[in-house]
Amino acid sequence: MSSFVVLVINLLVWEKMKEKVHFSPVLLDPNTASRRLYLSDDLTSVRRGETFQQLPDNPERNMKYASVFGSEGFRSGKHSWEVEVGDHPIWNIGVAKESVNRKGECSASPKDGFWCLSHYNGKYINCDGQTVTVTKSLQKIRVQLDYDRGEVSFYNPEDMTHIYTHKDTFTEKLLPYFNVGESEDAKTSKLQICPTD
Repeated sequence: MSSFVVLVINLLVWEKMKEKVHFSPVLLDPNTASRRLYLSDDLTSVRRGETFQQLPDNPERNMKYASVFGSEGFRSGKHSWEVEVGDHPIWNIGVAKESVNRKGECSASPKDGFWCLSHYNGKYINCDGQTVTVTKSLQKIRVQLDYDRGEVSFYNPEDMTHIYTHKDTFTEKLLPYFNVGESEDAKTSKLQICPTD
C-alpha cells in the first residue's frame, strides 16, 4: 500500500474520530470539592449528596460551602464554558479568585472574590444581589470570561441572549466556580459541564 493511501486512510479515521470525540472546556478539581459534593468519574458533573464524604481537609478544599472549582485557572485571555442546570433549584456558577476563603464565612460576591450568577427561590440573582430578568427559565448557562477587559458575562446559550455582565479589575488567577444546593424534587440532580467539539 502506498504511503499516500495510508495517509488518506488515517485522515478518514481521524475525521470519524473527531465526530465522536468531545472535549470538556472545564474539568472539576476533586481536591477543592466540598465533602458534600460528589463528582462524576470524568470530572465534568457535580451533585450534592445526602452525606458528607471522608475527605482530607487539604488547603485547597472548600470546607464551609458546597463548592468546587475548575482544575485550571486563568490569568489572561478569553474563556467560556456552558453548564447544564436543567430544573435544579439552587446553584451559583461563575468564577472565583484562587485566594478566596475556602474554610470560613464569605459571600458569593465580588468583595469576597466571586463573580457569579445564582439561582434561588425561582429567581436569577447577579453577584451584587440584584434579581436579573430572564424571559424563560434557563436550562443551560454560558459563562464567558474576558480577563483582560475585566468582564464576566452570562448568556442563555440556546439563543445567546445576554443575561448580565459584571465588570471589574482582575489581578490574580480566576478559577471556574460551582456551588450546588439541594436538588429537592427536581428532575435535575447535578450540574453538568457541556462538552465542546
